[in-house]
Amino acid sequence: MKLYKKIGIIMLCAVLTFSLSACEVGQGIPFLSTKSKTTLPDNTVTVTFPEGYTVVQIAKKLEQNKVCSAQAFLDACKKPAAGIEIDNADDRVFLLEGYIFPDTYEFYFDSDAQSVVDKFIENYNSKITDEMKQKAKALGYTMDQMMTLASVIQKECDADIDECANVSSVFHNRLKDPASFPKLESDVTTFYISQNLKDVLGYQDGVALENQNDEVKKYMELYSTYYCSGLPAGPICNPGLKAI
Repeated sequence: MKLYKKIGIIMLCAVLTFSLSACEVGQGIPFLSTKSKTTLPDNTVTVTFPEGYTVVQIAKKLEQNKVCSAQAFLDACKKPAAGIEIDNADDRVFLLEGYIFPDTYEFYFDSDAQSVVDKFIENYNSKITDEMKQKAKALGYTMDQMMTLASVIQKECDADIDECANVSSVFHNRLKDPASFPKLESDVTTFYISQNLKDVLGYQDGVALENQNDEVKKYMELYSTYYCSGLPAGPICNPGLKAI
């Protein structure tokens, strides 16, 4: 930028740069085609989070990209958020698991963890439509239950997301007939505790459940659909729109 002073008035002139990509002629009138180039600020980073990531995986990626510390992010994910209604908060490991919407984001380096969570939640709220909410209600689900089921579907279909409809149909049929199917028996709900939250809860490989620590036993019985009836206590990952 250059400063010019003229008759006591300081005028700030910004130098704009554009590249000439082509010059076309149409109907005798010259047409100038330009291509602008967007450059991100030096103090920001762009990070993409895949569908099906857990908050623990997201926390690690944020720390790797110097956005915020993993622990600060996880702590923020234990707090309530605007527009998110949790059915059974006391049974959750992370209150906002399921609502940290997978997408590509631009963050400032060394951000406040709460502001990072707020950005994810704002995106989630913008993606969930009234139609989705009405569909959940028509099926007899709260949005929290819908997100929980979507997270299980997401994890079951990670390798083939096009199978979502088929997997969804199986689970819906089981949930409609609890007498015949008292438990969903989905392996991914068990893996959430034994693998995804292994370090958080202190799960020990090769150790029987009765010999695990109290937190592992509590949450395994709440989340694993081999132990609990119906849906797990909450989402087991952060699903994308197709699973939802």
